[in-house]
Amino acid sequence: MTAMSITFSCVFALLTAIEAILQPATLAAQTTASSTKPSASVTVSASNGALSAKLPNSFSFGVFNRGDAVSQLDDMRKTNGTAFTYRYQSLSNGVNTGNGWETWNKPEGQFVTSYIQESVKHGYIPAFAYYEICQSNGPHDGSYCNGHDREQDVSNLATSWVMKDYYKNWVIALKRIGASKQTVLVIVEPDLWGSLQQVALKNGKNSATDIYASVGSSGYADAQGYPDNAQGFAWAMLHMRDKYAPNAVLAIHSSTWSAGPNIATEKSANLDVAALAQKEADFLNSAGLIGNPAGVSTWDLLSNDMADYDSAQPGGRSWWDRYNKTFPNFARYLDFLSRLSKATHRRTVLWQVPIGNQYFDTMDNSQGHYQDNRAEYILGHVEDFAKAGVIAVLFGAGNDGTKNIDAMQDGVTNPDPISSYECDGCNTHQSQYADDDGGYLRIFLGKYSQHRVVME
Repeated sequence: MTAMSITFSCVFALLTAIEAILQPATLAAQTTASSTKPSASVTVSASNGALSAKLPNSFSFGVFNRGDAVSQLDDMRKTNGTAFTYRYQSLSNGVNTGNGWETWNKPEGQFVTSYIQESVKHGYIPAFAYYEICQSNGPHDGSYCNGHDREQDVSNLATSWVMKDYYKNWVIALKRIGASKQTVLVIVEPDLWGSLQQVALKNGKNSATDIYASVGSSGYADAQGYPDNAQGFAWAMLHMRDKYAPNAVLAIHSSTWSAGPNIATEKSANLDVAALAQKEADFLNSAGLIGNPAGVSTWDLLSNDMADYDSAQPGGRSWWDRYNKTFPNFARYLDFLSRLSKATHRRTVLWQVPIGNQYFDTMDNSQGHYQDNRAEYILGHVEDFAKAGVIAVLFGAGNDGTKNIDAMQDGVTNPDPISSYECDGCNTHQSQYADDDGGYLRIFLGKYSQHRVVME
């Protein structure tokens, strides 16, 4: 089917049933039983690019999960039926710093192998965010990345000796992924592509061919024959995937801020969303989505992050209006995502989505218990996200925000409700869980498992 269509049957009867489900006296019994009930489904057909045959055809969820912490997800699944399909970890710390991901286990690169094996053994699809260019040593030390992301990205990408180490590191990861023969999702360099587009636009251009990158000039064997620009960089990265890990599903990252005003924070009602989405799509298409050389694959997906802080967290950028009357809001964001998806013919994975909520007493904006409304909105509007081309949401605390485990080690907490954005003491529900989000994700994703959205 080429047009969007959606059939509603029992969809998020969820939200009307949730009050009863979350009453403290019956919470444990209700959520334990949820995993054994048959699933209802809603079928969504989208014109925003083909679904990868390697990935589930139902709208899926995942969460950041350390290499040694898979048992936490298992407990949520057993107790609450929590529907995590993916678990993810960042591969970071720089390619030439001596403490990058490749050193975390022995022998070199073993961390990726162990994470994949553990994920598959426990029934999760492993995912990684490959974030290395900015934190690598180059003309500036890797620590310069903090606060100088764009400058660091551009200078490291243009430095031959940095990029030779970079390609070597990428191949270490790919060889480990390839050897596993498992489906592995990799989000490639969040923020990098947005930074590169900003540089191109500043110079009056809007193509990856307008940004210098050391590719063939790096001297790395698998990068030979590709042009020394950001387009050639993308082609080389994809070529190496094709050679070493065809089982890897790769996402090129899109940013809400790369093409102009930031969709995620801009309060003006006058943004030209269509123009911003098309401008970003044009750049991404030039960076490995369209026109690749014969024998070189394309990126499989887009990724996007809504925010890197909980809204109430110190450093939080902006609350979004859940009623979609003032800006920024969810409806405008979904319009942007849908247009971007259609213009690139790729589905989208949302990554590093804040975990906070405005539901439980637990969320009093103390450290580790920061409020946000994105998890609530997404779980109440899954069909809308699916229609916009989104296939999965990966929750994660980008900058030490709220987590779905007891990271604060303060046990079950139920302080008095507070007044916050669009919430005058509305977080009135008592929690029975030590999770820093009060157990919101484990419970509500447990309910989602009964009413999955199936995409065609």
